[in-house]
Amino acid sequence: MSDAGRRGMFAALRHRDFALLWSGQAVSAFGDGIFSVALVIETLRVDHHPIGLAYVVVGRAVPSVVLSIVGGVVVDRVPKRLAMLVSDVARGAAVGAFAVLVARHSADLAELVVMSIVFGTADAFFGPASTSMVPELMPAELLVQANALSSTSSNLASSLIGPATGGAIVGFIGVAGSFTADAVSFGVSAACLVLMTARPRPAPTGKSMIAEAREGLRYVRSQRWLVITLVAAGFANFFGIAPLAVLLSLLVRSVLHASPLALGLVFAAGGAAGVVASLVVARLGAPRHRIVVMWIAYGLAGVAIAVMAVAPDALVVGALSAVEVGLIVYGDVLYIAMMQALIPAELRGRVFSVAFFIAFVLTPLGTLAGGIAATALGVRTAVLLSGCLSAACALVIFIPGTRQPENVLAGAEEEAPPVEQGGALPALE
Repeated sequence: MSDAGRRGMFAALRHRDFALLWSGQAVSAFGDGIFSVALVIETLRVDHHPIGLAYVVVGRAVPSVVLSIVGGVVVDRVPKRLAMLVSDVARGAAVGAFAVLVARHSADLAELVVMSIVFGTADAFFGPASTSMVPELMPAELLVQANALSSTSSNLASSLIGPATGGAIVGFIGVAGSFTADAVSFGVSAACLVLMTARPRPAPTGKSMIAEAREGLRYVRSQRWLVITLVAAGFANFFGIAPLAVLLSLLVRSVLHASPLALGLVFAAGGAAGVVASLVVARLGAPRHRIVVMWIAYGLAGVAIAVMAVAPDALVVGALSAVEVGLIVYGDVLYIAMMQALIPAELRGRVFSVAFFIAFVLTPLGTLAGGIAATALGVRTAVLLSGCLSAACALVIFIPGTRQPENVLAGAEEEAPPVEQGGALPALE
């Protein structure tokens, strides 16, 4: 166990500014969990066709991916706290305005799509800003704990408690009230950002946005280990996570003929496992060979998906889903902390946005491929193929250069004194 791990899993919360950031995002994530339920209910109310819900989902997903590189450039040029504040205000205003339309019974599908586009656009800026801001608030030796706690609150609030209670909340206060609650959660997040005392400002570079975007791309290309990792992650998402968004529901409902409640419990099992995995990382800290451990976790997640193909009932699927999600969350926490430690501070926003783009640009196609494979090959065969191909991506650890950062990270952790707050390890050559 690392020294940071021995200090306690909640050591990161002793830093006031990070505690504020974490608290605000936890409340906002809970609001998002309620929002996700209310959004589906309202979309199906105003448009009974499945394609209508698809438009709303795509409306948020497309700008969050397409604008991710622009978002990364912007958050490296302006204070990250300001970028997050604007994002929170924009999303809060959008969902608040829509709550008024719902209350007046005048909402339609076009307005739902517009709201989703606003959310997706704001996500493209908030994501790289929040991820790259954490190293500015924390000592380097606590980055793993900080990211683990953020992942815990996100999974607990947005993937477990929020959706699990969302239906009851919608039934109690109505769809308009639920949207209003989400708007309030963004207000809480914004208030926490305002109360933060650390407000670092990036030094002006005198370069254009295009030049800075190219600088971020050049950095990624210069790091062989990063290129290999991101390409492999992109294919793992394409083969495994993206198709499962369709295949899991088809397996539970169409093949196993389980109830909607069972499907909900399968999803909740994944959220619970994500919480547990985050807490495990926070408690134990990072392993010495974190790239190897990370890819072993991702590979075993693919194996869990493959085993779902022979699951006899929804209970087994739920257990395997918990294993799969828990392993992915564990690997993701290690990956994000590693990136934060290695990327130069002035490039973090751009590099994280490029990484997000490469890792997820194929996700929509993967989801479509999952549906096509289920139709052509059958659901069980498609699930088996998805899991096997996803697991095979873990073989990337045998490509020369993939494990390059491990020695740098291990050596830095053994040095004394501790790395200063806001520091980063030297860029790898």
